[in-house]
Amino acid sequence: MKGSELRLIEYMEGSKKRFIIPVYQRNYDWKIENCKQLYDDLIQVIKNNSKTHFFGSIVSVYEPSGRNTEFLIIDGQQRLTTMSLLFLAMYNLLEEKIIISEDESLKDQIYEDFLVDKYQPQEKRMKLKPIKNDQKAFSKLFNSKDDYIKDSNLTINYSYFYERIQKQEITIDELFDAICRLEIINITLNNEDNPQLIFESLNSTGLDLSEGDKIRNYILMGLPKQKQDEYYEKYWNCIEKCTKYDVSSFIRDYLSVKQLVIPSQKKFI
Repeated sequence: MKGSELRLIEYMEGSKKRFIIPVYQRNYDWKIENCKQLYDDLIQVIKNNSKTHFFGSIVSVYEPSGRNTEFLIIDGQQRLTTMSLLFLAMYNLLEEKIIISEDESLKDQIYEDFLVDKYQPQEKRMKLKPIKNDQKAFSKLFNSKDDYIKDSNLTINYSYFYERIQKQEITIDELFDAICRLEIINITLNNEDNPQLIFESLNSTGLDLSEGDKIRNYILMGLPKQKQDEYYEKYWNCIEKCTKYDVSSFIRDYLSVKQLVIPSQKKFI
């Protein structure tokens, strides 16, 4: 395991980078209040003229993949996804000329350095690859507003950023400057590290994992990468959709029927 301080934009920058959210991760769960806190922090970075602002850690496994540099995100997907939504909101506002930047290159810089590989086909150009349904919602945000998946957390939080940027509490140039001051601890795992143990220990500090999350991780993280994708697509994603993503309640009810005992609401595995 290797760890070092790094500016967030240095971590995200580069069209050939890909950030892959593995299927054993939870869906994107940040709420508007989390996005509000982030945006408030960025405003304070500018108002206080702070040189840096700590943005947490990102833990990844580096996986070479032909012409691209892929990072399998073990911890930090909520922050990384949220920052991609913020960048996309900034880009779209500049593209639509609703917001004007003093830097004529800012729009292209955001799009080409932090969001896409413009030389790839449309379906492969996004740098961030969330898990299945989140990926669909994220990709729609690059298209017409009529295509947005309105009940997705990604769409809801994107819309929050899209509206709040227009209030111009700080200029879009100042907003980008504040993002440039965000620092992370970049932790890269090697072949000797156990991603499952590290994932479980790190997730004690963020949004609590549900019991459904823990079961999914226990099942999927012990499988080879190809089997993870296959089992998620064939079984787990179907369960999520059929239970409207409340897998914990479904499994609790299932155990109640099978064992004739009602498991504790807080802990049933």
